[in-house]
Amino acid sequence: MTMKWTNVSIPEAEQMLENGDILLLDMRDYRAYLAGHHPHALHLNDLNLRALLKHTARSVPILIYCYHGHRSQDMAQLFSDFGFTSCYSLEGGYEAWFPEFRGALKDLSDELIEWQLLNGFDPANLDHRSHNNETALMQLCRLGRAELALELMEAGASIDLCSGDGTNALWMAVQSADMTLISALVQAGINLDQQNDNGATALMLAMSLDMPAVVSLLLSYGASTHLTTLDGFAAADVAASRRVLKEFNRWTSAHHSVAA
Repeated sequence: MTMKWTNVSIPEAEQMLENGDILLLDMRDYRAYLAGHHPHALHLNDLNLRALLKHTARSVPILIYCYHGHRSQDMAQLFSDFGFTSCYSLEGGYEAWFPEFRGALKDLSDELIEWQLLNGFDPANLDHRSHNNETALMQLCRLGRAELALELMEAGASIDLCSGDGTNALWMAVQSADMTLISALVQAGINLDQQNDNGATALMLAMSLDMPAVVSLLLSYGASTHLTTLDGFAAADVAASRRVLKEFNRWTSAHHSVAA
């Protein structure tokens, strides 16, 4: 399939909107749209997609954004396949266009401020994003720096944000196998079953990294065993070893027995 759409930066998108007639589409879920959207954006959903494809002049430029700038590429390709001549996807998506700002609820330690500055984060904004749209909390969780990550959470850092590929802080905590961080994030209300842009969850990651203890912990908190990736793989399908699959089966069998 030939790509007939273009990725555009935020400055380019703003210039396009300023220069002329363009249809701006927000393809995030409706709750996210209601919570905040570009003032000129039309919410794109299954109900109006067909009407837009059928009744919109093919010469009208189409600019589409999603959460992180990945799925909007597929939608731009779809409009292009239907004959639209000028289709664009916004790099970084809505979260890059309208970044969150969250000030600290308490004074931060000198150690945390120093770490933020050394790693390119603004201490004044706990949700400041860096490479791959990651926050300081996400990076600290990946590094297993539990003390600093917990301090950030206590100061008010958001736990519900996602990186450029759709992963949240729980995914990073699983990467570091930090049980304290995993528990703290789940107990704080993080989305346990957040699926990244490929459909993978934190449980799937733990299975693929051969982490029986982490798998058991996530299952004890209620992680879904039935979700699948875009390729149709469930958690059990990506087990890296017999021991992690054995732990998964042991826990799920025991849980099903109790439920029965």
